[in-house]
Amino acid sequence: MRVESRFIEAILVAVVASVACGPATSKKSSTSDAGTAPTTAGGTSPRDGATGEGGAGGSLDASASGGSVATVDASSNGGVTASGGTTASGGTTSSGGTTSSGGALHGNSGKPCTCRSTGGTHGSGGAASGGMSGTGGASMDTSGSVLERNKHPSRDGFFAEPALTSLNAARMKRDPTFNATFTGNMYAAPLYLENGPGGKGVFFAVTTSNDVYALDETTGALVWHTNIGVSPTATGVTCGNIHPLGIVSTPVIDAMAGTIYVAGAIGTTSIARHELHALSVIDGSERSGFPVVMGGTSGATTFAAIPENQRSALSLVDGVVYVAFGGHAGDCGPYHGWVFGIDTHDSTRMGGWATLGQGEGIWASGGMASDGVGVFAVTGNNTAGAGDHMSSDSEEIVRITGLGAFSRTSDDMYFPASWHSMDAADSDLGSSSPMVVTVPGATPERVLVVVGKNGHLYVLDPAHLGGMGGELADVTVVNSNSAVRGAPASYVTSLGTHVVFSSQTAALCPGGQATGPAIMSVVLAPGSPPKPAVEWCAPLGTRLTSPIATTPDGGSSAVVWYMTDGGLTAVDGDTGVPLYTGATTDCSGVRQWTSPIAVKGRIVTGADTHLCAWSPQ
Repeated sequence: MRVESRFIEAILVAVVASVACGPATSKKSSTSDAGTAPTTAGGTSPRDGATGEGGAGGSLDASASGGSVATVDASSNGGVTASGGTTASGGTTSSGGTTSSGGALHGNSGKPCTCRSTGGTHGSGGAASGGMSGTGGASMDTSGSVLERNKHPSRDGFFAEPALTSLNAARMKRDPTFNATFTGNMYAAPLYLENGPGGKGVFFAVTTSNDVYALDETTGALVWHTNIGVSPTATGVTCGNIHPLGIVSTPVIDAMAGTIYVAGAIGTTSIARHELHALSVIDGSERSGFPVVMGGTSGATTFAAIPENQRSALSLVDGVVYVAFGGHAGDCGPYHGWVFGIDTHDSTRMGGWATLGQGEGIWASGGMASDGVGVFAVTGNNTAGAGDHMSSDSEEIVRITGLGAFSRTSDDMYFPASWHSMDAADSDLGSSSPMVVTVPGATPERVLVVVGKNGHLYVLDPAHLGGMGGELADVTVVNSNSAVRGAPASYVTSLGTHVVFSSQTAALCPGGQATGPAIMSVVLAPGSPPKPAVEWCAPLGTRLTSPIATTPDGGSSAVVWYMTDGGLTAVDGDTGVPLYTGATTDCSGVRQWTSPIAVKGRIVTGADTHLCAWSPQ
């Protein structure tokens, strides 16, 4: 019945597309029957999937109130003509905000579409610490769920878990009854929805083969599986090290809407386009109006799908899904850093901001951070040799609001005075994700923290980023230009606000410089501004992974968790003293820069072909 109904729907949508501008449709496989092999609407195997039929093209009026007009020609996204779509509602005028080089919008049916960016003003809104980020309106308790990378929009990686005390951390063992297996390689972090299909909790895993799996929280059994389209076997440019290259980033869940948003590359032997999918958390079916093909023009820059890589975790803020792009490993091709904003209530409304210079990718796996108003994105080095920062956005932190709106002012951008030397050394400011944290008793109390590849930890005021050299603090924590990558985490104890992150080498630890990989804690002490200082270091395995933190009550008995190769490690949050060290063979296939999650007294991590879980026993 599902195949027949989708076939009829596809015919109707194709008819609409002949006269309308809207999002493309794609075929996929899904099932709500655990253990049953899904099939696509066209009868193809779920491993091969089916190529999404949507393309993009047309010109658009993308002006925001007070912003610049952008013309969008998205035909560069693989040159595919859409065979379907729904009528665009466009024409909504911006309610505020200014745009520098962003704000481009387009429909995805291959037809011209005129729309306007929402832009939006911003203030110093608060980041959620347990509720749902995204759609507003009626509330629901999502505190037990993990809806995005590092738990919260702030990306703090903090989990309140009553059962995970320091004493219980020493009693952790691998859960032999949890058998969550799937096919494919997993670079993303797992997610968890407490009230999933049938009111039961489910974990979500995504793979580079473009497969999305919902897995039973207790046994790991398959609840449903969907394939969003053929994953490219290669990038199409001369660099890149992920093959196949499908879903690499961590998705984001809108619990209120019952939707998981997933971004993936689509193609055969190379990337044809990048799509955003909206899937029902109940059975994996596609939501109306999706998928959306991302593309367009921002200023003088047109999105080119092939050299772009979508590595950064997705964000959902005020009903907008934010999707960031950088380049492939090796920095080849004419890529730019991009941030797209897609309206989840009307997917025909999409905007995009691109960096001024070539390169300048937004690639940190932990994604962008939010203080409740848009997102903070951090860029990398310019690959064409920028001579000044008037024509470059390299080594930069920017606040993006609305549908890709950016105000080029000192309130909404920052870059170190040393940006040019960082460019020359490929010492990306954006090698690790930004994070919004609170420092009780400090001025300002809420700060934005970024740890660059150059080994510097920067503290900024999120309400006023400060332009060039406008940081509140700049402390060297690693004596290397290329050691820090991944996603930091944060928690508060009696010592202050801890920022924990991983370094490949040369960490400047209290006992001397480390010679190998390490997890570091830097404490932000109250002050005006806050004062950072390294508190402790703990050994890390050969593969650089990212930490999370738990406390049972929000302040005491803090534990930092991370993967040491295939083994779970727990250390005391105040001292770094080991509490638990699992066997490195416990969980094979853990990828770099990933971090585990904490759910109902368990630590769960993603790896190639399976999820692994530990609990006190």
